[in-house]
Amino acid sequence: MKITGIIAEYNPFHNGHAYQLSKARELTGADYLIVVMSGDYVQRGTPAILEKHSRARFALENGADLVLELPVRFSTASAMDFAAGAVRMLDALNAVTHLCFGSESGNLDALDAAAGILEEEPEIYRSTLRSALKSGASYPAARQKAFDICRKEPLFSTVPSDLLEAPNNILGIEYLRAIRRLHSPIRPVTLTRTSDNYHSARLEHGFASATAVRETLTGPEPERISGFVPENVLSPLLEAARQNRLLSEEDLSLPLKYQLLKSTPESLAGYLDVPEALANRIHRQLSEYTGFRQFAELLKTRETTRTKINRSLLHILLQLDRKPQPLSHLRILGFRKSSAPLLNHLKQHTDLPLGSRLAVLPADAVREDLFASNLYHSVLACKTGIPQPDERSLPIVLV
Repeated sequence: MKITGIIAEYNPFHNGHAYQLSKARELTGADYLIVVMSGDYVQRGTPAILEKHSRARFALENGADLVLELPVRFSTASAMDFAAGAVRMLDALNAVTHLCFGSESGNLDALDAAAGILEEEPEIYRSTLRSALKSGASYPAARQKAFDICRKEPLFSTVPSDLLEAPNNILGIEYLRAIRRLHSPIRPVTLTRTSDNYHSARLEHGFASATAVRETLTGPEPERISGFVPENVLSPLLEAARQNRLLSEEDLSLPLKYQLLKSTPESLAGYLDVPEALANRIHRQLSEYTGFRQFAELLKTRETTRTKINRSLLHILLQLDRKPQPLSHLRILGFRKSSAPLLNHLKQHTDLPLGSRLAVLPADAVREDLFASNLYHSVLACKTGIPQPDERSLPIVLV
């Protein structure tokens, strides 16, 4: 049985995602496609634009056979930890044969060469990186500078100069690093991204970026996303826009301010991705807070990117502490009824608890995700004026 894994956010689901599902099945000859999908919060350090069960349904209606939820500790992490958590989930199933991911490069050999360098960190690279970081560069800038300086070394010659400048290349490299660390038998396959630039806000091609779809969907003419998302996704997205059910980080402004007001620099520094310097800066500048976006922009420095600040603030709000939390379960968000043989196969092979209802999963393991999702539902209820269900009562998505 060939089973291909895909790691995604679907924030929101668009034509590029549907294309990847189709091509992944074609390129790997997969009998089944398993998607590890971020839940209600994403790697940009923001809430997902639409809640996770709707996004899981979109994936299942457009080719996925099973959707698993990536725990919030990993879904809101840096590229390295995001990839490590997601690949660990696929590897724990002991059944996945391939991992298919998109990249701007499309050159698996070059991506794997970069992954090897970053994983092994030869001394010339390590010392150059350390020097760049000491000069005040952010980690992404320092890493790029280190590669550029080391370019004359034979080990670096197979890595194109612009490889680390593209976000999906970086994520793909982290997937490959995670596969190496786990000594996983999963075979990687990469698709060249056909959509517009990852951060582009333009709707100019049939494959637009998620950023462009989000900005258009929340703008004055949301119907302009027509042609850029599958037909079976278009109506639900437009209906969600009409009902004011689309969330952004600004919707978290009040609960975040509350959490910050009752914190001290010492308690802030205990949260994931909140170094002492940032904790002190947050405490010192809290009186200038007017909203999530404004405060994140205020806290940004040359060494710390806006996305990293977003993640830090979100971790404070969600009370994700520094204590390592190893992956302890696999939660099913939804599956296709025709894929019942896949579920039976996985239950016989996986080395972690696999279930759809939170009640059957370890209580300590789901505490963070339960709180995070119920906060999402609470914010949504306040925004729409419509009561939202408790996370524990939500049924699995069946297609």
